[in-house]
Amino acid sequence: MEADPEPTQQKASSTKPLRICCYGSSSSHTPSQYTAAAYNLGQTLALRGHTCVNGAGASGCMEYMNRGAHDNNGHIVGVIHEKFVVDGSDCFEGANSVFGKGNRRLLVAKGNDLQERKRLLVEGADAIVVLPGGPGTWDELWEMACARHIGFHSMPIVCVNVDDYYEPFREILQRAHKDELLYKHPSYILHFEETSEAAVDWIEKYLADPNNSTKQQKVIKRRSSILKRLQSNVSGSTLSIWGRMTSFFGDDVDEYDSASEKRLNDVPVWHNFAVFSAGLSLGLLAASRISSNGARV
Repeated sequence: MEADPEPTQQKASSTKPLRICCYGSSSSHTPSQYTAAAYNLGQTLALRGHTCVNGAGASGCMEYMNRGAHDNNGHIVGVIHEKFVVDGSDCFEGANSVFGKGNRRLLVAKGNDLQERKRLLVEGADAIVVLPGGPGTWDELWEMACARHIGFHSMPIVCVNVDDYYEPFREILQRAHKDELLYKHPSYILHFEETSEAAVDWIEKYLADPNNSTKQQKVIKRRSSILKRLQSNVSGSTLSIWGRMTSFFGDDVDEYDSASEKRLNDVPVWHNFAVFSAGLSLGLLAASRISSNGARV
């Protein structure tokens, strides 16, 4: 086993404690320059009072980031899939040995794929740090980069570009921007730093900016669905039944307030009847035309 990297002098954090999701390799063959960056990341997060959330791996970058956080009494949250639970016991195959000690938590994701695990990794996170890794790391990175690009979240994402490992990703984003394939500038989608400490510095500075911290609030506003718009034509007595129907189809009908319900109740019954009659008439007219055209053929 490789010796741990030498401790580095760390500055105190100037921000509130953060929850940082960290991606990285789980390969036992991970080069030493990458594991050194991983140890430094865990160490930096611990000394600044931030929580390190990761995939709980016992090898590669995940091993060393957990070791760095553990050696400095940091808070660590690991997320592992239930397939690695041994015979339903409290033993976990492949999980890092630091879990179950002190400030360590291990969450178990369920399901037939990795979607629940990926959701738990980023749930409640303030930012994402990406160390060198393989396809699993890339999958996690690009899914969250895509979600940031189209507005599903506003968490900053920074790649630790050790030995220019992520330079091809930077280049493909620049090429996509040049070819006008992006909605936003590459620098908004992904940020790159050469060291783990610089990555954490950048996150703290980014989140300390009031203009960016406000964006951390929910950034997606749901569009009213067709069912929700139709609901506006239904008056009081029918509202609860309609609500149950639309809820079954996945619509968030519990979002209306008492004022909107009152407005619905104020709609005259004849208005709803007129709308229904008009729709029924149009439907019958269309059906009759289709029938007559079919008869002529």
